Amino acid sequence: MRTRIRELLVSRILDGAYPAGFHLKELALAREFKVSQAPVREALRELETLGLVIAEPYRGTRVRRTDVAEMLDAYELRATIEVRSVELAMPFADSVCEALAADMERIRLGFGSPEKDTAYLPAVLAFHRRLVEASGNRAFLTTWDSFHWDVRARLLLRRIAESGNDYAAAVGFHQAILDRVRAADTAGAMAAIRVAFASFLSAFRQALDPHGP
Repeated sequence: MRTRIRELLVSRILDGAYPAGFHLKELALAREFKVSQAPVREALRELETLGLVIAEPYRGTRVRRTDVAEMLDAYELRATIEVRSVELAMPFADSVCEALAADMERIRLGFGSPEKDTAYLPAVLAFHRRLVEASGNRAFLTTWDSFHWDVRARLLLRRIAESGNDYAAAVGFHQAILDRVRAADTAGAMAAIRVAFASFLSAFRQALDPHGP
């Protein structure tokens, strides 16, 4: 129930139904969802961890503006984890390469779908999580999971799409990573991941400031 409520609240924030500054009232939400206040409170805590809302003593919880600097910092950390994960995982087991190839096909098909949140994005996240999982480093995987990339990525993709950029290069970047992994090219795979993240964050920065350098 907490997860379902969280997803609904995230969707409303992303869609603009809950704009920055909007006051989220636990009791009203509990009544809407026909639940006690406990799962609503838990969902709001998760959203606060993600930086989507802010809870203030005696003032309740409000939707906050996207913390761009924090978002960029989080992706820098993710890139670092994935680059090191690939280094540790080389050479990848055949079964992992096959799974990555299946993810890649889903990425290719999902990118052409109008429902990127439900088709393209899950495939992309599965691909990247698999890279981290292959490293065998449990701390890396726990940290990666703790950032709720499904929500963060939706925020960035939505902002990029609103700027008129469909980020078509994404499919090619993932194929490049897969090709280097299959070839057991450690340096090449690490470089391909760095290039992919640099390009994605560049597209995000351009979406924020289309007239910037």
